[in-house]
Amino acid sequence: MSSGSRVKTAYAPQPLLATTPVTGWKALPNITNGLNNATTLTDSEMLNGTRIKSSGMVTSGEIMGDIDAELMYGTYDDLIAASFWNDWTVKSGATPSKLVIGDIRKMFAFTKDFTDINAFYLFKGVHVNSLKIDVGTDSIVKVTFGLMGLGYEASKTVSFAKTPAAAVSTAKASGMSIGDIKHDGTNIGVCVEAFSFEMDNQAEIQKCLGNNLYGGNLFAMIANISGSMTIAFSQKAYDILELQRTGGTLSIEVPIMFNATDGYTITIPKAQISGDIPSPSGNELVTAEVSYTVVDESPIITRLAAA
Repeated sequence: MSSGSRVKTAYAPQPLLATTPVTGWKALPNITNGLNNATTLTDSEMLNGTRIKSSGMVTSGEIMGDIDAELMYGTYDDLIAASFWNDWTVKSGATPSKLVIGDIRKMFAFTKDFTDINAFYLFKGVHVNSLKIDVGTDSIVKVTFGLMGLGYEASKTVSFAKTPAAAVSTAKASGMSIGDIKHDGTNIGVCVEAFSFEMDNQAEIQKCLGNNLYGGNLFAMIANISGSMTIAFSQKAYDILELQRTGGTLSIEVPIMFNATDGYTITIPKAQISGDIPSPSGNELVTAEVSYTVVDESPIITRLAAA
């Protein structure tokens, strides 16, 4: 039997799919690690003279899964950058590091170790296909990374993660850690109860004839970037909802602060919105659920840090 408390996750950059990293491993704090190796067993249609079906064979496989965590400052910067397919710009003086959508492939090896029963799993050629950040009033800010991989190994003797660096427990954030939310450059001026940011690279795995169970390569397609806000219904909410009648755009800026100096700011330069006119009961606070889709310009994540 195994205890969930004994599951350990680590990752390392993997420049070459055929080569498992021996250095650069880091422990990765998480709530759950959903990485999994799934195969497709194709049924045989051959008759064998009885009513018992003939055995099938494995014809394809996929490496996928989500890693859920509480967002901590600095801990997940590698994976956030990988989800944007880009590098953080280098901080220079008062100019902070920033991240925009790019075309730089980031590939990792991930391990999922059940240390109490010696079951060790390695997922190779892992890309970050999606990113989700959730902010609510009464909860810790959550982050989810949707992963896709190209290779797999397993062992009952030793972990594939060689001497991973210990995870550093850094500051977390909650709904109380959110700074001034801006709409079109000025304070939104209305109560925001929840905010989410989601990015899906809509990655596709190319499979060719030959011995490549999990596929030979992975390609990012058009990034589908969206999210939602729950805001108190007001004149401001009315104006925002009315934008959907014309296809107009707005900008959104949401700072997530971990202390007085360190944080991330999510900036959405242009987004189109959709949402319904509220239909509350007589005992409800009236809120508007506003969904947005990022268009034309890349979102920006700014990494704020002490000078």
